[in-house]
Amino acid sequence: MTGKRVTSMDVARRAGVSRSVVSAVINGTQGIGVSRVKREAVLKAMRELNYHVDAGARAMKTGRSSCVAVFGDTSNALFLQLLEGLQQASLRHGYHVLLVGQGSGSTSRDELISLYFQRRVDGIVTLDHLGYADEAWASSIREHQIPFVSVEGYAGVENIYSVIADYYGSVRTAMAFMESKGRAGVTYLQMEDGHGPENWAERARREAYAAFCAERGWAYRVEKVQRQEPAQIQAVLEHDRLAGTPMVYLTNWIDASLEVYRAAARLDLKIGRDIAVMSSDNTYRVSSRLVPALTVMAVPYKEMGEKAIELLLEQIEGQEQLKSQAGEQERTAASLRKHWLPARLLEGESV
Repeated sequence: MTGKRVTSMDVARRAGVSRSVVSAVINGTQGIGVSRVKREAVLKAMRELNYHVDAGARAMKTGRSSCVAVFGDTSNALFLQLLEGLQQASLRHGYHVLLVGQGSGSTSRDELISLYFQRRVDGIVTLDHLGYADEAWASSIREHQIPFVSVEGYAGVENIYSVIADYYGSVRTAMAFMESKGRAGVTYLQMEDGHGPENWAERARREAYAAFCAERGWAYRVEKVQRQEPAQIQAVLEHDRLAGTPMVYLTNWIDASLEVYRAAARLDLKIGRDIAVMSSDNTYRVSSRLVPALTVMAVPYKEMGEKAIELLLEQIEGQEQLKSQAGEQERTAASLRKHWLPARLLEGESV
């Protein structure tokens, strides 16, 4: 359609729906249920007719920008996986993503609050490092009642929404898989980078390993190695080969598994035959490209992004009715603000 201004009525006719349905899709109007089929028909008609919403007029009418701010480090491979899920989920709900790059100090986070008060965004999602819990930031969010979801942060803070990977469960699943393949006597290779204290996720992984070993009566053995000193892993392999110790390893990071592959090649050992190895994460998503393919527990960052948007929109739309109250109801409300997602087992030939 060319030569004249396209209206919402044109979109309604093309989609075969009422004008109120088109308005509900465009403005996120509460009280009007729109099925997924109708929503997709409206969006398809808008694309075909090249219909563009006047964002300024809509914001004045609805009080919303239909945009969410996403804060994180774009050089982080995990953030890019998260962003994939955030973008897909946002588009399904008629929202756009405003990417705010992570700067030094608190300047960038303060900018997020400023964007909210300028009505340029309706809510905020951040990818935080494990163990992150800035009480000053949390207080600002609560004080101003800003819709907010942290991915990986605020695990121990009850009144902040968080989406978190189940690191304890991922190691339990990994150990059970190795057992099903007849691999007993698993050694846990814990790689560290020497930056700061150990976070709760690393403790959870190691505790899961310890609990599984205790239940099976297996020897508990943790070998800590430094990321900056990969030769330490080769030293572990050489020691185990000479001592006749089972060369079966579960690593906390894929980086450690990659070093096992490299060390095995130097020692003329074959992965999957002489050495069994599995990783508790797949940060770089390269496990299937290794020869043989590495078996991993993949942290579901894409799904975590999708869940974060779902929780954010619940707050934006006012669907979340849990209020801070005394007693058991408050504890129940707090627990619902923490959403733990399981890692996925991706089977290769390394075990």
